[in-house]
Amino acid sequence: MSETTIIWKKCKKCGKLQHPDHLRCIQCKNTTFNIVKSSEDCKLLTYTILTAPPSEYRDKKSYAIGVVEYSNGLKAIGQIKSQENLKIGMKLRTKVGKLTNNLDGVIIFGIKYEPF
Repeated sequence: MSETTIIWKKCKKCGKLQHPDHLRCIQCKNTTFNIVKSSEDCKLLTYTILTAPPSEYRDKKSYAIGVVEYSNGLKAIGQIKSQENLKIGMKLRTKVGKLTNNLDGVIIFGIKYEPF
């Protein structure tokens, strides 16, 4: 897995953080933004273990998904590499890696979090 940075937009008028694809602020409709980047490390806010994964994840009996927060307030969701010893508040490192193969056998990549 390689390290990654998550990029968001922050409205210059009202300060709302939002997905980078938005052309206008979802709160105040402003069209000017600052780019906000995550750091590599984050903390775990909450998580769940999926024990009945969707069919794309048929190679796994279960896996963990978590919501994390970066030091600048950005929040994101993604798979957690390990299901063992997860604790709210623990430090995680952001990575991009293989999540699964889709039903057509194509590899799907996405955000994964790795305890350290």
